[in-house]
Amino acid sequence: MDDIAICCMSGGYKNVFTHGVLRAFEEKGIRAKAYASCSSSVLIAAFAAFNKVSALDLSLWSDGYATSQAEGNQSGAMLQSIQRLSTEIKNNLWGSQAARLLVATSFVKTEEAAQVTQSGGARRLGQMLLINALRHKPEWKNRNLELQMFDTHSDERTALLTKENLNEVAYATTRMLHAWNIPAFINNKPYIDGSYTSICPVVPLAELGYKEIICICTEKEKVTFDLFSDEEIPARINDSTIRFIKPDYDLKEMGVDFYTIAGNGLEDVYNYGREKGLSF
Repeated sequence: MDDIAICCMSGGYKNVFTHGVLRAFEEKGIRAKAYASCSSSVLIAAFAAFNKVSALDLSLWSDGYATSQAEGNQSGAMLQSIQRLSTEIKNNLWGSQAARLLVATSFVKTEEAAQVTQSGGARRLGQMLLINALRHKPEWKNRNLELQMFDTHSDERTALLTKENLNEVAYATTRMLHAWNIPAFINNKPYIDGSYTSICPVVPLAELGYKEIICICTEKEKVTFDLFSDEEIPARINDSTIRFIKPDYDLKEMGVDFYTIAGNGLEDVYNYGREKGLSF
Protein backbone atom coordinates (compact mmCIF):
# COMPACT_ATOMS: atom_id res chain seq x y z
CA MET A 1 0.00 0.00 0.00
CA ASP A 2 3.07 2.28 0.03
CA ASP A 3 2.26 3.76 -3.37
CA ILE A 4 -1.50 4.14 -2.83
CA ALA A 5 -3.13 7.44 -1.92
CA ILE A 6 -6.76 8.49 -1.52
CA CYS A 7 -7.80 11.95 -2.66
CA CYS A 8 -11.00 13.58 -1.39
CA MET A 9 -12.68 16.32 -3.41
CA SER A 10 -14.32 19.50 -2.13
CA GLY A 11 -18.13 19.68 -2.17
CA GLY A 12 -19.75 21.18 0.92
CA TYR A 13 -22.40 18.90 2.40
CA LYS A 14 -22.04 16.64 -0.64
CA ASN A 15 -19.01 15.21 1.14
CA VAL A 16 -21.34 13.05 3.17
CA PHE A 17 -20.96 10.84 0.06
CA THR A 18 -17.19 10.76 0.66
CA HIS A 19 -17.88 9.99 4.31
CA GLY A 20 -19.82 6.91 3.23
CA VAL A 21 -17.09 5.74 0.84
CA LEU A 22 -14.39 6.12 3.50
CA ARG A 23 -16.53 4.24 6.01
CA ALA A 24 -16.86 1.35 3.54
CA PHE A 25 -13.11 1.31 2.99
CA GLU A 26 -12.53 1.20 6.74
CA GLU A 27 -14.97 -1.68 7.14
CA LYS A 28 -13.05 -3.64 4.50
CA GLY A 29 -9.63 -2.80 5.92
CA ILE A 30 -8.59 -0.70 2.93
CA ARG A 31 -6.04 1.89 4.06
CA ALA A 32 -3.89 4.20 2.00
CA LYS A 33 -0.43 5.50 2.76
CA ALA A 34 -1.66 9.07 2.26
CA TYR A 35 -4.96 10.96 2.26
CA ALA A 36 -5.33 14.30 0.52
CA SER A 37 -8.29 16.59 1.17
CA CYS A 38 -9.77 19.87 0.10
CA SER A 39 -12.38 22.03 1.80
CA SER A 40 -15.21 20.14 3.52
CA SER A 41 -13.51 16.76 3.11
CA VAL A 42 -10.70 17.73 5.52
CA LEU A 43 -12.13 16.41 8.79
CA ILE A 44 -13.34 13.07 7.46
CA ALA A 45 -10.03 12.57 5.63
CA ALA A 46 -8.20 13.23 8.89
CA PHE A 47 -10.25 10.54 10.66
CA ALA A 48 -9.61 8.16 7.77
CA ALA A 49 -5.88 8.76 8.15
CA PHE A 50 -5.98 7.31 11.68
CA ASN A 51 -8.63 4.71 10.86
CA LYS A 52 -11.55 6.06 12.90
CA VAL A 53 -14.13 7.11 10.33
CA SER A 54 -16.57 4.82 12.13
CA ALA A 55 -16.44 7.22 15.08
CA LEU A 56 -18.10 9.95 12.99
CA ASP A 57 -21.87 9.93 12.71
CA LEU A 58 -24.09 12.11 10.57
CA SER A 59 -24.52 14.70 13.32
CA LEU A 60 -21.22 16.14 12.07
CA TRP A 61 -23.13 17.35 9.03
CA SER A 62 -26.60 17.95 10.52
CA ASP A 63 -25.30 19.99 13.47
CA GLY A 64 -23.17 22.10 11.16
CA TYR A 65 -26.10 22.69 8.87
CA ALA A 66 -28.30 23.79 11.79
CA THR A 67 -25.64 26.30 12.82
CA SER A 68 -25.27 27.64 9.29
CA GLN A 69 -29.01 28.15 9.02
CA ALA A 70 -29.17 29.94 12.36
CA GLU A 71 -26.22 32.24 11.60
CA GLY A 72 -26.81 32.77 7.88
CA ASN A 73 -23.27 31.79 6.84
CA GLN A 74 -20.92 28.82 6.92
CA SER A 75 -18.09 30.13 9.12
CA GLY A 76 -19.70 29.25 12.43
CA ALA A 77 -20.64 25.78 11.22
CA MET A 78 -17.06 24.93 10.25
CA LEU A 79 -15.54 26.41 13.39
CA GLN A 80 -18.03 24.41 15.46
CA SER A 81 -17.07 21.18 13.69
CA ILE A 82 -13.36 21.87 14.12
CA GLN A 83 -13.82 22.58 17.81
CA ARG A 84 -15.80 19.36 18.18
CA LEU A 85 -13.24 17.10 16.48
CA SER A 86 -9.83 18.76 16.76
CA THR A 87 -8.84 17.21 20.09
CA GLU A 88 -9.33 13.68 18.80
CA ILE A 89 -7.52 14.53 15.57
CA LYS A 90 -4.56 15.98 17.48
CA ASN A 91 -4.43 12.93 19.73
CA ASN A 92 -4.29 10.49 16.80
CA LEU A 93 -3.12 12.04 13.54
CA TRP A 94 0.54 12.26 14.55
CA GLY A 95 0.67 8.74 16.00
CA SER A 96 2.96 6.08 14.57
CA GLN A 97 0.06 4.15 13.00
CA ALA A 98 -1.52 7.13 11.23
CA ALA A 99 -1.27 7.68 7.50
CA ARG A 100 -0.03 10.89 5.95
CA LEU A 101 -2.59 13.70 5.64
CA LEU A 102 -2.38 16.53 3.13
CA VAL A 103 -4.72 19.54 2.98
CA ALA A 104 -5.10 21.84 -0.03
CA THR A 105 -5.35 25.57 0.68
CA SER A 106 -5.10 28.73 -1.42
CA PHE A 107 -2.46 31.17 -0.21
CA VAL A 108 -3.32 34.81 -0.96
CA LYS A 109 0.03 36.01 -2.29
CA THR A 110 -0.60 39.69 -3.08
CA GLU A 111 -1.20 42.47 -0.59
CA GLU A 112 -4.06 43.89 -2.64
CA ALA A 113 -5.93 40.58 -2.68
CA ALA A 114 -5.20 39.99 1.00
CA GLN A 115 -6.90 43.25 1.93
CA VAL A 116 -10.05 42.33 0.02
CA THR A 117 -10.31 38.66 0.94
CA GLN A 118 -9.90 39.34 4.65
CA SER A 119 -12.30 42.30 4.81
CA GLY A 120 -15.93 43.21 4.27
CA GLY A 121 -15.39 43.15 0.51
CA ALA A 122 -14.79 39.40 0.50
CA ARG A 123 -18.40 38.41 -0.19
CA ARG A 124 -18.70 40.58 -3.30
CA LEU A 125 -15.35 39.31 -4.56
CA GLY A 126 -16.46 35.75 -3.91
CA GLN A 127 -19.60 36.26 -5.99
CA MET A 128 -17.50 37.69 -8.81
CA LEU A 129 -15.16 34.69 -8.66
CA LEU A 130 -18.11 32.30 -8.97
CA ILE A 131 -19.08 34.08 -12.18
CA ASN A 132 -15.47 33.88 -13.38
CA ALA A 133 -15.49 30.16 -12.58
CA LEU A 134 -18.59 29.57 -14.71
CA ARG A 135 -16.84 31.39 -17.55
CA HIS A 136 -13.53 29.56 -16.93
CA LYS A 137 -11.68 32.84 -16.43
CA PRO A 138 -8.68 32.21 -14.11
CA GLU A 139 -6.96 35.59 -14.41
CA TRP A 140 -7.68 36.79 -10.85
CA LYS A 141 -6.68 33.43 -9.43
CA ASN A 142 -3.44 33.36 -11.40
CA ARG A 143 -2.45 36.83 -10.22
CA ASN A 144 -3.36 36.48 -6.58
CA LEU A 145 -3.47 32.86 -5.41
CA GLU A 146 -1.06 29.99 -5.00
CA LEU A 147 -1.82 26.38 -4.13
CA GLN A 148 -0.29 25.43 -0.78
CA MET A 149 -0.45 21.87 0.48
CA PHE A 150 -0.16 21.38 4.24
CA ASP A 151 1.27 18.00 5.19
CA THR A 152 1.76 15.96 8.36
CA HIS A 153 5.06 14.72 6.89
CA SER A 154 8.11 16.93 6.68
CA ASP A 155 8.74 17.52 2.97
CA GLU A 156 10.37 20.45 1.22
CA ARG A 157 7.57 20.43 -1.38
CA THR A 158 4.82 21.05 1.20
CA ALA A 159 4.16 23.14 4.31
CA LEU A 160 4.14 21.35 7.64
CA LEU A 161 0.77 20.58 9.22
CA THR A 162 1.14 20.55 13.00
CA LYS A 163 -1.04 20.27 16.08
CA GLU A 164 -0.51 24.00 16.53
CA ASN A 165 -1.81 25.07 13.11
CA LEU A 166 -4.34 22.26 12.51
CA ASN A 167 -7.40 24.33 13.42
CA GLU A 168 -6.29 27.23 11.23
CA VAL A 169 -5.59 24.96 8.25
CA ALA A 170 -8.87 23.06 8.65
CA TYR A 171 -10.81 26.32 8.64
CA ALA A 172 -8.84 28.00 5.85
CA THR A 173 -9.30 25.14 3.37
CA THR A 174 -13.09 25.61 3.58
CA ARG A 175 -13.34 29.39 3.33
CA MET A 176 -15.32 30.21 0.21
CA LEU A 177 -15.50 33.98 0.08
CA HIS A 178 -19.17 34.31 -0.82
CA ALA A 179 -20.42 32.16 2.09
CA TRP A 180 -17.87 32.51 4.93
CA ASN A 181 -17.76 35.79 6.85
CA ILE A 182 -14.77 35.18 9.14
CA PRO A 183 -11.27 35.65 7.62
CA ALA A 184 -8.78 32.77 7.51
CA PHE A 185 -5.14 33.00 8.52
CA ILE A 186 -2.48 30.34 8.93
CA ASN A 187 0.62 31.40 10.83
CA ASN A 188 -0.62 35.01 10.39
CA LYS A 189 -0.77 34.72 6.60
CA PRO A 190 -4.02 35.02 4.57
CA TYR A 191 -5.60 31.95 3.00
CA ILE A 192 -8.89 30.98 1.35
CA ASP A 193 -10.60 27.76 0.22
CA GLY A 194 -8.43 25.15 -1.47
CA SER A 195 -11.03 24.78 -4.25
CA TYR A 196 -9.87 28.01 -5.86
CA THR A 197 -6.54 26.36 -6.73
CA SER A 198 -7.20 22.59 -6.48
CA ILE A 199 -10.68 21.08 -6.20
CA CYS A 200 -9.25 17.57 -5.98
CA PRO A 201 -5.50 17.62 -5.24
CA VAL A 202 -4.38 14.62 -7.28
CA VAL A 203 -1.51 16.52 -8.92
CA PRO A 204 0.35 17.06 -5.62
CA LEU A 205 -0.10 13.38 -4.79
CA ALA A 206 1.32 12.39 -8.18
CA GLU A 207 4.24 14.77 -7.69
CA LEU A 208 4.93 13.17 -4.32
CA GLY A 209 5.30 9.80 -6.01
CA TYR A 210 2.05 7.95 -5.29
CA LYS A 211 1.49 5.60 -8.21
CA GLU A 212 -2.11 4.60 -7.50
CA ILE A 213 -4.51 7.39 -6.56
CA ILE A 214 -8.16 6.77 -5.71
CA CYS A 215 -10.11 9.99 -6.21
CA ILE A 216 -13.43 10.20 -4.34
CA CYS A 217 -15.61 12.71 -6.19
CA THR A 218 -18.74 14.58 -5.19
CA GLU A 219 -19.83 15.24 -8.79
CA LYS A 220 -20.98 12.77 -11.44
CA GLU A 221 -19.68 14.94 -14.28
CA LYS A 222 -16.05 15.57 -15.15
CA VAL A 223 -13.76 16.68 -12.33
CA THR A 224 -11.54 19.65 -13.18
CA PHE A 225 -8.26 20.75 -11.64
CA ASP A 226 -9.62 23.84 -9.89
CA LEU A 227 -12.69 26.04 -9.66
CA PHE A 228 -11.83 27.98 -12.81
CA SER A 229 -10.50 25.18 -15.00
CA ASP A 230 -12.38 23.49 -17.82
CA GLU A 231 -9.73 20.77 -18.11
CA GLU A 232 -10.74 17.36 -16.84
CA ILE A 233 -8.40 15.48 -14.54
CA PRO A 234 -7.13 12.57 -16.65
CA ALA A 235 -6.87 8.91 -15.69
CA ARG A 236 -3.10 9.18 -15.72
CA ILE A 237 -0.69 11.90 -14.54
CA ASN A 238 2.97 11.12 -15.28
CA ASP A 239 3.52 7.68 -13.71
CA SER A 240 0.39 7.82 -11.55
CA THR A 241 -2.91 6.10 -12.32
CA ILE A 242 -6.06 7.90 -11.16
CA ARG A 243 -9.13 5.81 -10.36
CA PHE A 244 -12.37 7.69 -9.75
CA ILE A 245 -15.29 6.90 -7.47
CA LYS A 246 -18.19 9.09 -8.60
CA PRO A 247 -21.90 9.21 -7.85
CA ASP A 248 -24.10 8.20 -10.76
CA TYR A 249 -26.57 10.94 -9.86
CA ASP A 250 -26.47 14.62 -9.04
CA LEU A 251 -26.34 14.49 -5.24
CA LYS A 252 -28.56 17.58 -5.12
CA GLU A 253 -31.36 15.44 -6.52
CA MET A 254 -30.83 13.06 -3.58
CA GLY A 255 -31.22 15.92 -1.08
CA VAL A 256 -27.70 17.22 -0.45
CA ASP A 257 -26.09 20.24 -2.12
CA PHE A 258 -23.10 22.45 -1.32
CA TYR A 259 -24.90 24.44 1.38
CA THR A 260 -28.28 22.76 1.78
CA ILE A 261 -29.73 19.51 3.10
CA ALA A 262 -33.28 18.40 2.32
CA GLY A 263 -35.41 15.57 3.68
CA ASN A 264 -33.49 12.35 4.23
CA GLY A 265 -30.67 13.55 2.02
CA LEU A 266 -27.90 13.02 4.56
CA GLU A 267 -28.80 9.40 5.24
CA ASP A 268 -29.53 8.59 1.60
CA VAL A 269 -26.29 10.06 0.26
CA TYR A 270 -24.17 8.59 3.07
CA ASN A 271 -25.60 5.12 2.45
CA TYR A 272 -25.16 5.56 -1.27
CA GLY A 273 -21.51 6.50 -0.76
CA ARG A 274 -21.00 3.46 1.44
CA GLU A 275 -22.53 1.24 -1.27
CA LYS A 276 -20.22 2.81 -3.86
CA GLY A 277 -17.23 2.21 -1.61
CA LEU A 278 -18.14 -1.43 -1.04
CA SER A 279 -18.70 -2.08 -4.75
CA PHE A 280 -15.40 -0.42 -5.61
